[in-house]
Amino acid sequence: MSTSDREPEPVFTRVNGRFAYNPANPVGLTLILLTLVFVGVAMYVVNDQTHWSEGELRDAAHQAAHDLDDTTQSNIDPSQRFSGNDYARTIEDAMKNTGTGQWFADPIVLRSHGTDQAAYDITGSGTYAAFCMHLTVSPFGGGKAVIRARVTDGTC
Repeated sequence: MSTSDREPEPVFTRVNGRFAYNPANPVGLTLILLTLVFVGVAMYVVNDQTHWSEGELRDAAHQAAHDLDDTTQSNIDPSQRFSGNDYARTIEDAMKNTGTGQWFADPIVLRSHGTDQAAYDITGSGTYAAFCMHLTVSPFGGGKAVIRARVTDGTC
């Protein structure tokens, strides 16, 4: 019996009751290698999309400040305008809406511990870069206010 008369190896074999790729078959070996490449690329993409670079964070912060500048916010209580983290969420949402941000990583927006109550530190996972967004909120009645925003490099 010649080697050409032998039945070819199956693409899948049973191992411990489960099917697995068969490395003795060229198609099975190709599937093993393609799976490894796919998993490696997927891990790289997920890692890249869960970490900010300094440039991405800078672009998102500046674009968010541009988008927030001269906007009108409603339901603002002038006596409580800087209590809690009212504007941290607004800044975070503005940064997400720029399209510059990451798929899986939100920016970290915290009120500054400095004297300026309207300053927010912006950072992101994967970078040591930090930016400071300064807000000026001008109430004009009816529970509405106009926001002015600017960004500076570094923490507040």
